[in-house]
Parts: sequence; structure tokens; C-alpha cells
Amino acid sequence: MNNKRLDPKSDNRYTIREEILPNGVLSDLSIKRTERTDSALFTCVATNAFGSDDTSINMIVQEVPEVPYGLKVLDKSGRSVQLSWAAPYDGNSPIKRYIIEYKISKGTWEVDIDRVLVPGQQNVAGVFNLKPATTYHLRIVAENEIGSSDPSDTVTIITAEEAPSGPPSTVKVEAEDQHTLMISWKPPERDDWNGEILGYYVGYREASSEKPYLFETVEFSKEEGKEHHLKINELKTYAQYSVVVQAFNKVGAGPMSEEVRQYTAEGIPEQPPQDTTCTTLTSQTIRVSWVSPPLTSANGVIKGYKVVYGPSDTWYDENSKDTKITSSSETILHGLKKYTNYSMQVLAFTSGGDGVRSSPIHCQTEQDVPEAPSAVKALVMSGESILVSWKPPEQPNGVVVQYTVYVREIVDEGKEAEPKSQKVPPFQMSYEASSLKKKERYEFWVTASTVIGEGQPSKPVSLSPSNRVPAKIASFDDAFTATYKEDVKLPCLAVGVPAPDIQWKVKGVAFQQDDHIRQLPEGSLFIKSVTRQDAGEYSCSVENSFGHDTITHQLVVHAPPHSPQVTLTSTTTTSITMKLRPHATDTAPLHGYTVHYKPEFGEWETVQVNSQAQTYTLEGLWCGSRYQIYVTAYNGIGTGEQSDNLNTRTKGSKPVIPEAGRFIEVSTNSITLHLSAWSDGGCPMLYFVVEHKKRNSLEWNQISNNVKPGGNFVVLDLDPANWYHLRVTAHNNAGFTVAEYEFATLTITGGTIPPPERESSPGNKYFPWLPEWLDLNVVVPVGATVVVIIVGVIVICVAMSRRSRGPEQTRLRDDVVYNQSAGGNSTMDKRRPDLRDELGYIAPPNRKLPPVPGSNYNTCDRIKRGHSGSFRNHATWDPRHPRNMYEELTLHPPNGRRIPAHPGSDETMYHRADFARALAKAKQSHDKGQERLKSMTCPNLR
Repeated sequence: MNNKRLDPKSDNRYTIREEILPNGVLSDLSIKRTERTDSALFTCVATNAFGSDDTSINMIVQEVPEVPYGLKVLDKSGRSVQLSWAAPYDGNSPIKRYIIEYKISKGTWEVDIDRVLVPGQQNVAGVFNLKPATTYHLRIVAENEIGSSDPSDTVTIITAEEAPSGPPSTVKVEAEDQHTLMISWKPPERDDWNGEILGYYVGYREASSEKPYLFETVEFSKEEGKEHHLKINELKTYAQYSVVVQAFNKVGAGPMSEEVRQYTAEGIPEQPPQDTTCTTLTSQTIRVSWVSPPLTSANGVIKGYKVVYGPSDTWYDENSKDTKITSSSETILHGLKKYTNYSMQVLAFTSGGDGVRSSPIHCQTEQDVPEAPSAVKALVMSGESILVSWKPPEQPNGVVVQYTVYVREIVDEGKEAEPKSQKVPPFQMSYEASSLKKKERYEFWVTASTVIGEGQPSKPVSLSPSNRVPAKIASFDDAFTATYKEDVKLPCLAVGVPAPDIQWKVKGVAFQQDDHIRQLPEGSLFIKSVTRQDAGEYSCSVENSFGHDTITHQLVVHAPPHSPQVTLTSTTTTSITMKLRPHATDTAPLHGYTVHYKPEFGEWETVQVNSQAQTYTLEGLWCGSRYQIYVTAYNGIGTGEQSDNLNTRTKGSKPVIPEAGRFIEVSTNSITLHLSAWSDGGCPMLYFVVEHKKRNSLEWNQISNNVKPGGNFVVLDLDPANWYHLRVTAHNNAGFTVAEYEFATLTITGGTIPPPERESSPGNKYFPWLPEWLDLNVVVPVGATVVVIIVGVIVICVAMSRRSRGPEQTRLRDDVVYNQSAGGNSTMDKRRPDLRDELGYIAPPNRKLPPVPGSNYNTCDRIKRGHSGSFRNHATWDPRHPRNMYEELTLHPPNGRRIPAHPGSDETMYHRADFARALAKAKQSHDKGQERLKSMTCPNLR
């Protein structure tokens, strides 16, 4: 065996058997349970006396291949992986193929296995059609003619993420109101995620527009199968919008969903019906017609029209108006008042509500026959005449052109005399029937007539003429309405024989005649330029010997209203509610209120309020803002005084900054901002501005300046394991709030990084010897404050010290001799030449010195030139001697000896100071004077 003698005793699997045959020997070798090591060259050698011979048999033991080894991943993507391995022992049979087996991590090798066949000569192959972001187990098996090897060790991989391959499902769009759409959807099928979905992009645009979609971002909800929602606001009324939704992960966005279209809710028509006209048909009917408003302004489907109409003189009163609804473009108004001016407005309405009213148009119904005069009186004037008076009809139904007075004599029962009539002009309200029979009874009635015809007769009154004529008043009790500053005449037409005495009372008190109010000869009362105070009750009394009579008039003065009473009742974030009350003394009916209001930093605006309104709410105000409000009332006369100012504010405040843990969710390459963590302060959020920068960077990067509130906002493209600063500015109507945060992105493996090193204080850069704990931002201000305090204390001490030496200085001045005529060679100069420098100059405080008397140059010149030659004058400032500001100083010796004066000079002796004290004080004053002079009068010497 392989040129070695085979010894069966060494391995009991080998057996050699020999059989003697007639012509030779048969020898065979048996091997039990062959093994790989049995593959060898077996040689059989036969030997006899004549020689030897041999034959060889090469035996090869074949088996299945060994397990492939060295399985590793060369490359992978979202849907494929490239593998390599080392070829195993082939079992003495060429490997025909390799089988790559793989399954998802959650599956089993028995059921969920997939295979890839690879030719036996290859040791690199790819597995394709995998799912992105999925964990797989892979192994490999080698196969030859004998069979297959055992599987290799398992390799686990996670395929790379890809953008989602499917759109969100079940996308629905519903109209919430005229400006809002509610969008809902569910996540894509799980197999289409291709990773972890971070959120959704919701795009919308008008269906008729070619512009690109406007996208908003919505955070992904991790609840399995949960429906997502987004509310889109500030849309056009009754406009059709197209909506798409797409999911995104950290790789990118997936396909869009199919476009879903929906209309916003119907609104109210923005424009009124056009070309409104009215035509009078009869005394009680008017036809109104119009043209529909433009469809572009309808904001919905116009369901019909409303005609609002009412008498023009009470148009301000909503209770006097009626409304007729029709679906056509014209209608006829019935049951109107005769000969009355009507105002009409037309509006279109949709399911969203009533639209804008048209401008009022006016038509007057036709005239008709009038009603009967409302009252008739008959008064005896003499034995042959009777005065008939009447009041106009309450409803004249037109212009009264005449009155007709009927007189009929009452004869025996069962007989009627033919009445006589007399036409009277419309301005005349009485008629004297004369030539009557004494003691006969007469019946009187009156009718009014318009151009249409004669109206109904009044109730008849009867009376007999008589020579006895009691005092009576032909005028009637009446109510008079006057306009402010208008002249008024209150009638009191009286009859009676003898002539009655006429007395007027104003509010129960006998009136005193003056320039403002006086009684006319015929008895009427004349009031000039009525005021509010003239309103009230006026009574006229007449009396003679046969009787008396009284009538009462009520005078109502219509004037502009007083200031109304305005009371604040409640406020919300967007509204202010107030209570409105007219002034208690106003008599004229109010036509309405005008509310004036302005925000703290805005312009004045006005709104009209119905006169019947007891409360009014200002809507649509800015949240958390201060407002100033006042109200005026108006009537048919004009606008009255304004109410007291009402200063208030709507509820709400600026946004409130949330905690970082609730607001920021950090990942490797992005952060998610939970915008709902912000408290809006009661005022709805308008938008957010989001900026970020790396920790050591100086410039901020703006991510978005119009992030919509609600939901979440994802900041992408961040570097892993880096510290960042985040700045978020939240805006609402009450203002804005800026929040800054510091955060660190996670590592690639999802771990956190250590806190950043604390930067050294700027002072350490310039003063490295300072200890680390010393912060110059604190030390410098504190040190500066201490220095200022110390300097202040020193200044105060010096000032107090000078004040304490005041008497000595005064004594010095008393001892100084001022001399204007001293010569250049004075005694002082000769005996004490050094005294010239010591007693040189004391400057007046904060004041420029005049030239030295007797000198031809000023003080500045003197200082610049120095003290060369003879020093002539040593002067000092003394406010007590303004007339002798500069005089020469002479001193009294300490021992009482007098220093001789220069001939021809005037001198004054020292009386209370010795020479040493004077010399010391003078030197001190000289030094200070020199410094002051240089600093105040000669700046060019510096």
C-alpha cells in the first residue's frame, strides 16, 4: 500500500485471503468501512522460483464535500448582498455547485428558506431580490456527485434602507369648514417601508393650478395601523384642492399617493346681486328685480335670494324690516303701506349663509284715498255761527289736496236735510259755518282728499248756535316732535265771548315770557331754538265767564344722543364683549351705535351696531393684545358724544418655552421637534422659525422660517456624534419667544457622546496666570465698582478737609495786601527773590482771568514766557474784593517787624498772621493755582 507492506494485523479493517487454484493462487484484499485514508495505490506482488510479477490498483475513496468555510460579506445594498467563501475539500469528487441558503431572521430553515445556485468553480456570488432594511441569515452548502455537504456557519446581515416603495393607503380628504380641509391616511404596506418611516409629506394645491404642491410635514405615529391626520387651514372658500401624501425615511421619500380632490365648505357670497331695481305697481305693491352675483364670488351654490325691505324713515330699526325669500331674479312685494317710501336690499345665500347685501334702493308706493280725519270739534262762536276744527288723518295715503266740511241741519225725526259742503285748503284745519239758524241743531263732518279721490268721512259732531259763547279751544291735544335748535309753535286757538283769558303752563308752572319763549297774539306759544331742556308738557287754559277749557301738548325734542354707557362684560383670546346702554335722558330713537376700537400699535377701526343691541362682541381681535375702545350713538339728528374710553386687553400671552426633553428627540442624523410641547399661552401659534449650528460655529443655519404649528418637524442631514445648538422662535399674536437648546446627535451605533469640554474663560487667554475658577466676566465689573467707590470716598474726604480749613484761608486773605501800583523792584523782590515763585498765582475757579493791571500781556502769556526779569505782580483771587482783583502782596515779619514797602506803593499790614503761615499758605495756593491755570485757561500748554 503506497509502496509499504500492508500488515492486516495493524488494522483489523483489512483482510487478505488467498485461495490455491489448480493453475495458480487467487489472493484478494477486503477493506471494511472504507475511509478517506484508504485512498492509495495497492500493489500485489507474486513470486515463485522462476521469478516475480506485480499488478497495481489505485483505489480512490469518494465522499460528500466538506463544509465551505470563510463565508463573508463583500458588499451589500438594500436589495442584494455579495458573498465570498473558500472552497472546501471536495471529497475526491469535483464540486458541481454551491447552494446559498438564506431566510429572514424571523423565519425557519425548514419553511422560509430560499436558495441561490452557484457553479462549483466559483467562490463569489450575489444574492438578489432581498428586502431593504431586513435582517437575513445566510449559509452555503457544497454539492458533488456523492451528495451535499453540511451547511456552513450562518452569517447575519441587515440590508440597507431605501426610500419607501409604496404610497400611504386610505387617503381621505374632508371639508371641515370654508377654509379648512381635514386629511387622513394610513401607513404604506409594511413590506413597502424599506426602513423606519420618520414621517409624511402632505402636498396640496388648487386642483385647477399648475403650480407645484405645497408640502407640510407630519411625524410618523408608532402605533401599529394608526390613522394619521393633518388639518390644512387658510384655504380659499369653496375651492377644489388636490391632495397627495408620501412617506419618508432617512433615505428619502417614497412615491406619492393617488391624487384626492375635495372642495372646501361653501361660504357666503362675497358680492351682492347686481343691477337691483324697483318699480312701483300700486299703492301697496312694488316689483324688485336684480342680476345674480358673479359665480366667481358665490363661494358655493346659490340657493336663493332674500329681499329685505321696510319703510325708509324707520330703516335704522331692524324690527321694522321684513324679508321675502325667492329663487328667481325678481319678486313682487305685497301689503305695503300706502304712499310710503320703502328701502330695499337684496342678498344671495348659499348653504354657508347669507351673502353681502346690495346697496339700498328706494321706491315709493302710489297714493290712495286718505283715511278720515282723526278728530273733529264743533265750537259755538255766536248765535249764527259755529267753528269746526279737525285733526289730519293718521294715514293720509298721499298728499292731501283739500278738506271738505259737511254741514247738515237736523230736522224732525225721519227726515234728513241735504248736507252742504265747503272745500277748505289743506293747510287750513278749521272752518267757520255761518248763517246758521239760532237754536237749530246742526251736524258736521269732514273728509280729506288726495289726487286719487275723497276719503272716508270723520265721525259726525252736532251742535246748536247760541248767543252764549263759553271759552273753548279749537286746537287738539297733540304731541309735537321738534329737531334740536328748531323753532316750534304750539297752537292754542280759542273762542269765546267775552274773549277768554289764555294761560300757558310749562311742565305745570306758569311760564315767564322772554326772548326764548313767548305767547303770540292768537294764543299760540312760540319757542325759539328748542333745546333738550324744552322737552316736556305744555298746557293751555282758556276761561271766560261762561266756561273754561284746557288742552295739553307734549313736546319731544330730538337732539343728537348723549354719550352711551359702555360696560365691559367679558374677554376671550380673540374677542371683547361689552354692554351698551343709551343715555337715560335721550328721547329721540337711536338709529345705532358706532364702536371705535384700535389695538395698542394699530389704527382706529369702526363697526356699526344695531340700535336694539344690548351687548356687542368685537370678534377677530389679536390675541393677548391691549385695545382702546369708545362708542358713539347716532340718531336722525346726528352723532352724539363719545363714551368714556374703555382700556382692556384680550386674553393670552406669548408662547411658553418647553423643556428640552419633551421638545427634542435625537437620533443619529436627525432630530425630531415635537411642536406640540410648546404652550401657546392661550394664543394660537402662527408659525415657528427653526435654526441650528454646530457648537463651535458662529453662523446660524436657517432650516425653515415658516414651520406650521401642530405635529412634528424633522431636522435632517446632521452629522453623527456632534454637539449642536438649536434656536427656535415661536410666534403668536401676543408676540414671539426665542428658545435655545444644546443637543448632541447619537453615534452610528446609537450611543451617546460625552458632554463638551468647558471652554476656558477669555481672560485665561490673556492672563494665563489667573486661576481657572476666576471668571473675568464677574471680576471686572465688581472691581470697577469697588474702584469707583474708593475714588468717591477720597473725593468726599478731600472736600470735607478743605471745608475744615476754610477759616485759615479766610485769615490768609485778610492778611494779604493787594497793591496795584507796586514797582518792578519792590521790597519783596529784593529781600525774598524765591517768594516770587512761591506766591506766584492762584487761579479763580472755573473762570478765565482778566489781564493783570499794569501789564501789557495776559496771564497765559506770562506763564508761557516764565518768570524772567523782575516779577511784577503776585496776584490771587478774592471774591470779597471784586474791584481790586490783582494787588501785590507784602508780608509782616514773624517778630512784628515790618518789611519796608517799596517807595510810592500803597500797602496794608498783616494783622492776624505771621510770615511763616502766610508763606506756607501762599505757596500751597500758588501750586494749586498753577495747575488750575494750565488745565482751564491754557490748554495748549499741555
